[in-house]
Amino acid sequence: METTAATQMKCLELAGGRVNCQRLYELPGFSLRVFSRTASGTQGGAQQGAQGGGEVHYISSCASGRITRLLLADICGSAETFERLAGAMRKGLLRNINSIWQNRVVTNMHRQLDAFAQEGGFATASVSTYFAPTGSFSMCNAGNPAPLLYRAATRQWQVLKGETKQAPAGGKNCEGVYGLEEYRYFHTKLRRDDLVVTYGNGFSQSKLPDGGYVGQTELLARLQDTPHSDQYARLTHLIGLIQSQSVGLDEDNTVVVTHATGKRVSLRNTLLAPFRLLRRPRDCSQVI
Repeated sequence: METTAATQMKCLELAGGRVNCQRLYELPGFSLRVFSRTASGTQGGAQQGAQGGGEVHYISSCASGRITRLLLADICGSAETFERLAGAMRKGLLRNINSIWQNRVVTNMHRQLDAFAQEGGFATASVSTYFAPTGSFSMCNAGNPAPLLYRAATRQWQVLKGETKQAPAGGKNCEGVYGLEEYRYFHTKLRRDDLVVTYGNGFSQSKLPDGGYVGQTELLARLQDTPHSDQYARLTHLIGLIQSQSVGLDEDNTVVVTHATGKRVSLRNTLLAPFRLLRRPRDCSQVI
């Protein structure tokens, strides 16, 4: 697995994709640590796994760095349909990279899942948005495992199940996939050292180091049993142990840890933002 040092993600940039790596992105207000293991943990295995679909993640940063968006999807289908849906989701993020509100991204995601279902495919996805000046964190989850939230002030972990709301604009039921009631929304504010763990179906079905299977209840119990330890270090260590059990398996495995740091947007990025709006976003994503 490719491991890199902390990367200061550039403004007006999109990163991620379907890659075998562990990467740390530093952004205003928080950091994102991505643990992404493709099928069999090798490029050849990833290509083989893509024949039946796989997991893909995208991270975008706006022109000033204030707005960061994460999309994580698990796509089941042929390599061709995988690339088509992953590409459509990527383009949706690029088109709305400077929008504070994620309504358009959610509406696009809904339509893309619906169209994909009509082709005989199946996918789960979640999209979240972080706004640095206020620490606002919003998510819409359609079928992915519920994320976990750690509150540093209380040293407690909890499951973010969210609530249902009205349909995305122009939305309708995704026949055979999701009813509108299955789109889960939540909104919260992250304080310094709060953590959010977003993961795909591959991780939720992985084995624990002792041989048991990762499940929401079991994972929560493992994290909550030492409330006074360094939860970020403990969490990242546990993820590494769990993913090491998946080596050689033909299934993708993706986890993204959001760590609130309180770092402010630089004055330089604020001043340059109007000029960056005249440029096209830089697409640095990969799909192997």
